[in-house]
Amino acid sequence: MMGNKTKVDETTLVAGVAITHPAKIWWPEEGIAKVAVAQYYHAAAPFILPFLEKRPLTAERCPDGMKGECFYQKNFAMELPSGVPTQAISAESTGEPVHYVVGGTRKTLLALVNLGCIAIHVMNCQVGNLDHPDWLAFDLDPASGGFAEAAKAGKILEKMLNEHGLRSYPKTSGGKGLHVLVPLRRGPTQERVREFARAVSREMARRSPSLVTVKMSKSSRRGRVFSDWLRNAFGQTIAAPYSVRRRPHAPISTPLNWDEVDPKLDPAKFNLLTIERRLKGKNPWPDFWRRRQALPDWKDVAI
Repeated sequence: MMGNKTKVDETTLVAGVAITHPAKIWWPEEGIAKVAVAQYYHAAAPFILPFLEKRPLTAERCPDGMKGECFYQKNFAMELPSGVPTQAISAESTGEPVHYVVGGTRKTLLALVNLGCIAIHVMNCQVGNLDHPDWLAFDLDPASGGFAEAAKAGKILEKMLNEHGLRSYPKTSGGKGLHVLVPLRRGPTQERVREFARAVSREMARRSPSLVTVKMSKSSRRGRVFSDWLRNAFGQTIAAPYSVRRRPHAPISTPLNWDEVDPKLDPAKFNLLTIERRLKGKNPWPDFWRRRQALPDWKDVAI
C-alpha cells in the first residue's frame, strides 16, 4: 500500500485523482515519494476524514518535500480542481474573505496532497458553526524535546478532566509532544471553551509546577511542558488525527489509548512506513464521535 520507493509515470491516478510528479522524493533518507503520501491518505481516509468533515482546513505545503521550503496556506481562491469545496470566511484582522478548503472527501484530501500538502491542520469547529466548537484541544509541548515529559503531563491532564466528568482522547503530535482532544456537545462559544482550557492548564501548572507551565515564552519554560490552551479559538488549528507530519522519518499524528501514553513510548515508531499495521488493528478512539460532552462551568475549575 505505502511502499518506500515507487517508480511511476509523470502522472498517476490515486482513487481517481491525478497526482503529478508522483515519483518526486519527499523524504530522501527513507526514499519516500510523493505518491506514497497520496496512497497513505487514500488508505487512511476512513480514519482521517471524519475529523476533516465540514471543517476549514489549513494545508502545510512542502512542494519539494521534507528538505524543501514549506508554507502554510489557508486561502485557496485559485489552484484547486473542480469539485473541491471552499468557503469564504472573513478574516478577523482585515475583514477580507479567506477561501478555506472545506474537508470531508477523499478527492479534497488527495487534491491537497497533489499541491504538495504533507500535513493537514484543522479547526475545532465546522463551517456554519464557527463560534461553537465541537471539541477542545490541548497541545502538551515539552521544552526538553522528550516525549516522556509530555506523557507525564498528559496523565495529569487526563486525571483532571476525569474529575470534571470529561473523557479525553490523546494522540501523538507527530513530534515529541502530545495532543489531547475532548469532544463537546456543541453550544458553548469559542470564548467559553478557551476560558475552560486556560483554567485547566493553569490548574495543571499549579499542581505540578516543576513539570507544567502556561508561560508562552520559551525562555520562561525552563525545561517544563507548555500546556498550550491557545488552540481553542477560531482560526487556531491542530494537526488532524492521522495527519502525516513534515519531520524526519515521516511520522504520523497517531491516536492512542491512554494506557499507551507511557514515558517510554517512542512516538517516532508511528510513521508512514509502519502505520499500515496499526490502521488494520483496533481503533483506539471508537466512540469519539458518539461522546458529545457538556462543558462544565469554567468557574468550577480551580484557578
